[in-house]
Amino acid sequence: MQLLKQTSTPRTALLTHSIYQQVNDLKSLQVFMKSHVFAVWDFMTLLKTLQRQLTCIELPWIPPIDIHSARLVNEIVLVEETDEITPGYYLSHFHLYLAAMEEVGADSQPIRDFITAIQQGFPANEALANLPIPESTKTFVMNTLKSANGLTHEVAAVFLLGREDVIPKMFQQILTKLEDAQGIPCNSFRLYLERHTHIDEEQHAPMGKKLLRNICGNDSLKWMQAVNAANNALKVRHCLWDGINQSIQQ
Repeated sequence: MQLLKQTSTPRTALLTHSIYQQVNDLKSLQVFMKSHVFAVWDFMTLLKTLQRQLTCIELPWIPPIDIHSARLVNEIVLVEETDEITPGYYLSHFHLYLAAMEEVGADSQPIRDFITAIQQGFPANEALANLPIPESTKTFVMNTLKSANGLTHEVAAVFLLGREDVIPKMFQQILTKLEDAQGIPCNSFRLYLERHTHIDEEQHAPMGKKLLRNICGNDSLKWMQAVNAANNALKVRHCLWDGINQSIQQ
């Protein structure tokens, strides 16, 4: 895919970030998860934006214009929002992550307070304002919310290149480091990482590529805008890692 070549510089910088070596004990894992959970949450913002734009979730219902894209996005939503963790047991990946945080003793209060504020009708920037998390984490969330207001092909590019394509490669490095560590009670976190590594690499990333091709077609302007959106998403993720890295080292 040409888009991968055009985003290779920030992509390589992200995949070689030092944070993957820093998450190597219980304390660093706790710090990492306290911020990273916000990226887990706003992942769904991008996905639900695509579902809203490519399918019909309003009443009265009207049939989707692009049935193939609608099918692809609905398949991804099905797993991310209601994954079958074990036979007959369903859980969103966000809730799986919260369970993993509880298991390792990571502070989940900031994300819980954020969700509560959103449920109460507060704008995201106000809900984030006073949370005890790095500024880079707040910036990351606000950038995602801004991206979600972009054109459909831009959102799809951020979702594919800024998330689905790089997540397996990032998570595999963390998994490898945790396997080298001893005595960290993080079975749920390993399960979360393994689910994403397996599902994203084998299913969702290929689906995302098809989705982006369907949306952009042969429109060179759309492809250019998609590249710009993806490059920005990769750079902001790098800044998120910088902020978490600083928190780990404090």
